[in-house]
Amino acid sequence: MARLRSTLGVLFSRSAVRYGLALLCFSALGLVAAKTLRIESDFTAFLPPSATPEERLLIAQLRDGLVSRLMLVALHGADENTLARASRGLAEKLGHAPEFDYAANGSLNQFAVQGEVLMRHRYALSPNVNSQHFSAPALRAALEEQLAQLGSPFGMLSRTILARDPTGEFLATLRQLDPGSMPALRQGVWFSADGQRAFLIAQTRAPGFDSVRQASAMATVRKALAEVNPKVEITLTGSGVFAAESRRLIERDAVNLSLCSAIAILAMLLFVYRSALPVALVLTPVTFGLLIGVLVVQALFGSVHGITLGFAATLLGEAVDYPNYLLLNTAAGETARGAARRIGRTLALAVLTTVASALALTLSSFTGLAQLGVLTMVGITVAGLATRYLIPWLLGDRVLDFRRLHVPAGAAAAQAGWPRMIGLAATVCGALWLASTYPAWWERDLASISPVPEEMRAMDLRLRREMGAPETSLFLASRGASETAALQVAEEILPVLQEWKQAGWIRSYDSPAWYLPAPATQTGRLRSLPDTPTLQKNLDEALHGLAFRADAFAPFVRDVAAARVQAPLTRAAYAATPLGAKLNALVVELEGQWLVLTPLVGVSDPGKLAASLSAMPEGGSRGRSSDTTQLVDLKQISTQMVDGFSRAALRQAAVGTLLITVLLILGLGSLKRTLHVAAPAAAALVVTAAVLTAGGQRLGVFHLVALLLVLGIGLNYALFFERTPADAAERERTRLALAVCSISTFTTFGFLSLSATPVLHAIGSTVALGALVSLVLSALWARPSFS
Repeated sequence: MARLRSTLGVLFSRSAVRYGLALLCFSALGLVAAKTLRIESDFTAFLPPSATPEERLLIAQLRDGLVSRLMLVALHGADENTLARASRGLAEKLGHAPEFDYAANGSLNQFAVQGEVLMRHRYALSPNVNSQHFSAPALRAALEEQLAQLGSPFGMLSRTILARDPTGEFLATLRQLDPGSMPALRQGVWFSADGQRAFLIAQTRAPGFDSVRQASAMATVRKALAEVNPKVEITLTGSGVFAAESRRLIERDAVNLSLCSAIAILAMLLFVYRSALPVALVLTPVTFGLLIGVLVVQALFGSVHGITLGFAATLLGEAVDYPNYLLLNTAAGETARGAARRIGRTLALAVLTTVASALALTLSSFTGLAQLGVLTMVGITVAGLATRYLIPWLLGDRVLDFRRLHVPAGAAAAQAGWPRMIGLAATVCGALWLASTYPAWWERDLASISPVPEEMRAMDLRLRREMGAPETSLFLASRGASETAALQVAEEILPVLQEWKQAGWIRSYDSPAWYLPAPATQTGRLRSLPDTPTLQKNLDEALHGLAFRADAFAPFVRDVAAARVQAPLTRAAYAATPLGAKLNALVVELEGQWLVLTPLVGVSDPGKLAASLSAMPEGGSRGRSSDTTQLVDLKQISTQMVDGFSRAALRQAAVGTLLITVLLILGLGSLKRTLHVAAPAAAALVVTAAVLTAGGQRLGVFHLVALLLVLGIGLNYALFFERTPADAAERERTRLALAVCSISTFTTFGFLSLSATPVLHAIGSTVALGALVSLVLSALWARPSFS
């Protein structure tokens, strides 16, 4: 009975109840996160905000434009005959797969449906149709030309459709559709020039940013090829492939790197504390900070980006500092409550300055960066509060007793003046280097902030060049209050485009107005068609003396009669054809206005095009304020977006720096002490940036994010170095705490630098280096009394 009472006493002791409550809260938060967390991987969350219509058009094209839905397929690893058969079999299967709008491999058989649409509506599409086109002399000339073509390479096609189209409207329609550069044809399908790879282009139904559905489409392609010929190798690329692969890499890195960081830090903590209880106490504020931070991001943004989740693991290396500061600073025989009171002011300043350093992220108009900022601010705040109040509450009056490691101090060096001179010299050299090489080290390319690895982008570029797939960054955007109005504007600009092409300003263009003329244009062409008696009379006259039977063109007469009563052609007629998919991407509604986008290829001088548009007379397509055509340079717009964000980020960072300064002055109560803390932290930013750029690294948006984290870490180190220790034992404890904190930070971000995702790699490598530099400079600037 006594033993039972003793056991119950232990189970229901005050400390056991406290640990049980903490575990219950942790379990509840974990359950809520598991049930509600929604992870996304839309890379446009990490693109700059779109402030202008042109920038919003860029984002729309990146998310759901023509190129974003194209999946490029390369078959290789077999002989030409095998690859050709595999190409035809794969195209057949993908053409019936629900994940794809169409799949093309160069075979003419695939375009039968599209060709029939063009044939049926040829009189609405052909630019040659007018009231004189079907007169007896015009028909005579057309028939004589058809006789001459029967012996030409086009003879087979002419002979096939001659009875229905003696005037050649179908061929005239095809000629104006510029296919651009296409791969070589071998055995009736697309091949690389060396015959080593067979190519296909498939357009997915899912938008390019939908990584889940894009991954499903990729799986469909691989499964279909396995059914056709499992020995043939395949390479997939394109925006949708990037989205799916980025999601896979982010999820893999988030799990693997987090696990590696956790194991490494756990091993270090066990080595330092030699006891399970202190290790569990150290991890308690961290886990609460991570869980609550992720849940707050979910509540504010509706989802958590995969990159944000991967970044959450890095908080492990920063948030773990605070409980380490507390536990390693407890004196022999001192409770955690007493240590918290003694270092509470410094600890609070460390937390607040780190939170303030993340302010620029939180205020960012990048959704992705704002998520990182919120996660950092909430996670660090919760970890700091849990360190200050939860750990002392859990331990109560219990005194932790563990053997502390010894960290040697360089007393003689610290008493001398030369360490600070070294730090000052390094800072000055770094500043001079950055100033002399700017702006060469600043990255302005939007591609630099893509989560897609460089190797994948290089492979995509190589395949696109071989396949002749579009790499368009210049468009003409024709605006209108309705789809009809926008098409009319796009049609009016066609003569100007032809002039540009003849002048060599552009190599080619692809106008949607070719496939879908404005309704008024179509109606005018169809009304110019003669009635049946008139057409038959003119045709009989034209046939006189020619080697054609009198009734040979009865199908032609019937088709003209049917066309006269046709309704104007719409996008719906192109459903389930390559042209239909292209029109859906190039004729779009944006913010209540309709846009018709005309891609321009091989532009020699964009300035000439812009000047030509500006010089157009009133009454042309620029004659109305609401219906205009303008040149859209997506590359220039993307650069402007990055520059605009950089300026905004610097302003926000300045606000954060001002807030940090105010916090330090109020917390330290001295301007001199504030400068003593801020100097090594600021110097660490300069030296870190200089070392990165000297190594050939161009700094971009995410390096700026990482440098803000370096600022918070550097301030933490400097604050604890600045704090005057009471005796030699406290100096020893503080050195140990700083050593453990710096190792944990370096370890965590060092693992992050191994990520295949450029965003996480940039943050990891920058912070790992910055943390090391911050510790060294803070030590060099430390008070002599600290040694």
